[in-house]
Formats: sequence, C-alpha cells, structure tokens
Amino acid sequence: MWVMGYDLNLVWSILIFFTVFMVFYSGVISLMEDHLPTAVLELFRYGKTLNGPVKSSLISLIIVPKSYFTHFYIFSSVYIPTLLYLSLSHYTTNIPVSTSVITGLDMVCSTSRSVNTNPSSITLVLILMSLQVFRRLYECVFINQPSSSTMNITHYIVGFAHYFCAGAGYLCEAPGFVSGSSSTTTLSMSSLPFSSWILAIIFITAWFYQLETHKIFAQLKISNPNRHSIPEGSLFNYISCPHYFCETIIYTCLMLILGTEHRTGVMIWAWVTINQAIAATMSHKWYVTKFEDYPKTRKAILPFLW
Repeated sequence: MWVMGYDLNLVWSILIFFTVFMVFYSGVISLMEDHLPTAVLELFRYGKTLNGPVKSSLISLIIVPKSYFTHFYIFSSVYIPTLLYLSLSHYTTNIPVSTSVITGLDMVCSTSRSVNTNPSSITLVLILMSLQVFRRLYECVFINQPSSSTMNITHYIVGFAHYFCAGAGYLCEAPGFVSGSSSTTTLSMSSLPFSSWILAIIFITAWFYQLETHKIFAQLKISNPNRHSIPEGSLFNYISCPHYFCETIIYTCLMLILGTEHRTGVMIWAWVTINQAIAATMSHKWYVTKFEDYPKTRKAILPFLW
C-alpha cells in the first residue's frame, strides 16, 4: 500500500502497532494502576479481569458480549481455508496465481516482499491453521457456556485484524504469490523435512490441550454458573493459563515450519507470544488476588518458570 510515496506493509504496521501498544499499555498499568482512571484500565481489560460489570460510562458505550469471539472464527473459518484453496490450486496445477490475488497481497503486504518459504511448508501451515480456526469455531458454538462477560470494541477489532494479518502474512512470502515469482515445483508433502512433521505433532498436541482447557472452563461454568472458580486438572496443575501457553506453542510451530527467514511469520509469532504472555500475567494476577487458596506453585504461562 503506497502512502505518501512509501510502500507501506500494512500487515507489518498493524502487528507492530498491536505489539508496541500491548507492551506500553500493560507497562503503564503495572506501574501506575492505582492512579489511573477506571476508563483507562477497562479499555485494556476484558472478561473476568474486569472484576464485574464495566464501571466507566465511556467504556460502556463500546462494550460487546465476549461471546462475539465467535464472529472471529466464523470469518477465519472461511478466510483461512480459502487461502489454503488458493495455494493448493496453484501448487497442484502450476496455473499462475490470479493477478487480483497478487495485487491484493501487494496492497496489504507491500510490493517489496520476497519469497521466503516453499510450497510444502506454506501448505502445511495453512492446513494446520485451518484445523485451529475450525476447532475454535466448534468450541465457541458447542462447548463454551453462556456468560455475561464482556469486552470492548477494540478487542473485537483486534480479533478480526489478527486473523486477517495471519492469513495474508503467511501467504505473502510464498512462491507464486509474490510478483515476478512462480512455483515450478510440484507440491510434495513428503519432501518436508523431518523437523516439520515433529513440529506438526507438537502443534496437534497443543491443539488438543487447548481444547481440553476450554472444556474445563466450560465444565466450571456449568458447575458454578454464577461465580468464578479455580480451574483444576491437566495443565492447570502447573499454570493458570494453559490456553495461552498452547496458543504460543501453536504459533511457534507455524513459524518454525515456515522457517525464520519468513519475516512476516516471525512477526506474527512475536505479536502472539507477547500478547499471550501479557494476557496470562493479567489473568494470573486476577486469580491470585481473587482466591486466597490459589495454588502457590502455579505459574502464569510457563510451567515452573513464569
């Protein structure tokens, strides 16, 4: 996207802005929480960390139900598989990618991007990413329990932006999807290195543990519909936020499958890791403050460490 004569990478700009904002805002809250207006605190927090209904009249104007998370996964469950279809169509037939697709990627990822992965790796990543968004949609529709929890519209926007940037960002450095590049190599998943299959297994393991975590949350809600409880079992024996830990593992696997030369993949990983670490720290603090009998040995997101 050309802005004032500069070829702006919109996906990078969004990811950098989100990451810097999260670090800065969380730092300000950590240092000055007792002195900040309620609106400033509630703009950052959501769900249980709001400690009840929104108190700021300003933030109350922009709140939406936390159940609107479902909308992210409806969108991504169409968007990510569509990108997978585009990649498979190109790599299995060697028919050139549509000019409109490349032009669209040029607009959001700049024209100066280069090829930094291979057909098999991007295909595996999009398959795994599709599995992830399908499962999250399934959880939102069939596992998650009704809740009065809320979030403000900024969290809602970030959810859509994340999946848009992840999908376009992964594909924008793939062969055939960069202006002037082409893929003459026939797609062969058997050509993937052994390490990619190990990473795929780790991904699926984290995928299952994240599902299990959300089932535990749902069961707690069924057992205690009107109050929060301490989750127990599985990875909760070690950390407060297994779902955030698993999310970090999932995106780490995707980054490593693509290869660290895939710069947008590294940037997506950095954004997710920082975001999940901050969210886990915030949730862990809430648990410790809320429950006097909260397990002392339980960490926030990294077993035995943090």
